[in-house]
Amino acid sequence: MLLKSLVFLILTTLLVAGCGGGSTNNATGVSKLAQSQKCMDASCHAGSVSPGTGALIVQEWKNSTHNLNNGAGCADCHEPHPGHPESCAKCHGGGSGVATQNPDAAHKCNKCHGLSHPDDIQVRLAPQHFGNMTASINNSTYRASYLSSNYVGNCRKCHNPHDPTSAMAANAEWAESGHGDVIAGARTRYEFKTRGSYEPVNKTFQYYCVRCHTSTGYINFVTSGFSDIRPFAGPGYAVVQNYPVKVAAGAAQPADAPSPDKTKEVTACNVCHDNGAGRAYNWATRAVPAYRGYYNFSSANSSPTVKLNDKVTVYPNLNDSNVCIPCHSGRGVGTMINDAQAAGMDFSNTTAPGAHDRAAATLIFETGGYEFPGRNYVPTRFLHGSIGLANTRGTGYAGPCATCHMKTPTPHGFLPVTKDSTGKIASIVSTACAHCHTGDPVQLTATTLQTEKDGYAAAIAMLNVLKTDSTLPVNPLNPTRSKVRPLANRNSDYNAAFPGGGANTMGAFFNSSLLQNDPGAFAHNHQYVKRLIYDSMDWLNNGVLDNDVEAAINNATLAVNSNTGKVSLSNPIMGGSYITAQVPGVAYAAAFAQVKADAITWLLGGPGGGRP
Repeated sequence: MLLKSLVFLILTTLLVAGCGGGSTNNATGVSKLAQSQKCMDASCHAGSVSPGTGALIVQEWKNSTHNLNNGAGCADCHEPHPGHPESCAKCHGGGSGVATQNPDAAHKCNKCHGLSHPDDIQVRLAPQHFGNMTASINNSTYRASYLSSNYVGNCRKCHNPHDPTSAMAANAEWAESGHGDVIAGARTRYEFKTRGSYEPVNKTFQYYCVRCHTSTGYINFVTSGFSDIRPFAGPGYAVVQNYPVKVAAGAAQPADAPSPDKTKEVTACNVCHDNGAGRAYNWATRAVPAYRGYYNFSSANSSPTVKLNDKVTVYPNLNDSNVCIPCHSGRGVGTMINDAQAAGMDFSNTTAPGAHDRAAATLIFETGGYEFPGRNYVPTRFLHGSIGLANTRGTGYAGPCATCHMKTPTPHGFLPVTKDSTGKIASIVSTACAHCHTGDPVQLTATTLQTEKDGYAAAIAMLNVLKTDSTLPVNPLNPTRSKVRPLANRNSDYNAAFPGGGANTMGAFFNSSLLQNDPGAFAHNHQYVKRLIYDSMDWLNNGVLDNDVEAAINNATLAVNSNTGKVSLSNPIMGGSYITAQVPGVAYAAAFAQVKADAITWLLGGPGGGRP
């Protein structure tokens, strides 16, 4: 939090300070505006238009803090040679036409900014702006930076070069968001630029993390028809590829080989913004086609080895929201389990596909969950997939993601709500909700939305309880007493609890992972999510879909961890714990009863309720 606060401080400060400080004149007593006046004459650059924004460059610079705070003039950045044409020389000869046409690419920003300037406010207060890793680092968990190797000499990927502070409000919002977080696991857990593949995207079983965990990888992916998932490195660095290799049963994958490029990327501005000519600073939304994705899976160290690939999943055209779908559609969907079963998977000794994190698109468009045979998952009243399409209910044309998450006072924070210091919803700031949720059927307020979130959290917590069996004997490989039994070869037995029902058990565990890794799932597709949870609980209770979920919740007990001798129950959505780790007893009875009651109220509508 301190790091993010410093980001906001620096971005705010830059609004009132330039490279040259706040003085009116430079050392010669001549202001940057006066120095630059000849450049702005009608016979020179008065009519020059920005290739990024289409606006007059002169006016953009006049609006910038480089001018308003006497920070930098035309000559400071463009460095014209002596004798550069003035108004007379342009017609009568004797002048030089030489000047730095692209100061950014020529690293002229470094004259005032960067690690060689310890007093630069960005260096002092925003260390995440610049990378400062050494070649001796051979682990992969160091932080990311805004100015990673592919962004050196590319400040204009996030800043208008003639008015670099015009978008500072958006930059500050972005810096506070997950997209700009340089220390989140989505940036630091691996060296993601090495985790790509040269194989066809529809066939490969190798890593393809690069397409979403790096800006360069994302842009390569969406500009290649969703086919380029190659690893990369910055200019002058050798490219390293890491991928899973065949290992002995029970052995772990070897550690990733380090990249010589010791910088990591966040989700930069030019991921979402591009004018069609490679320039981001007019802030037009990048044109991305409707997403066509492949969910590939190979069951390593199993017999038979089941390989699933070359099956495309097509998402609808969502206009501006197409930008979001490739990285919010997960890495696995529930139908893969059906395909694996049809391919002869041995559910008693296998690995399993996973959904990955923040796969909201798979919930909105009902492609993600494992759907139990014979059950209906089509919501009875649902329009979230139509928000921002064809002006449905007056919501415009930007698609559901951009409409709900960016029609707010702080659009680049990407949150439709604000939260208080405890993480609870304090207000609804997205204007999209009110188009439908005004007294229909219940007025949507911050309180009602938080109540929904609390109920969702309780239901997921109880689903996690039902994934365990407190009566299982001690097993060193299974200290949590999971109904899916871990095996010594690093596979799992999904038939252990309910012989012959491995596909449904795998599906229930898949749904649990999919849902608890999307904290907003309860809002993305309310009824679909409830039905996935209900049916997963129903199956895990006794291996039969017999609508006994209320009894299953009420009769559930916490399994003792055989390593610690304690029980616990975490809140998978809000964080923290409903029940902290403690020896079994009555001390937590009231807390556990409340979680059960909240889950029943949210999932069933209250005691005696049925399937949602």
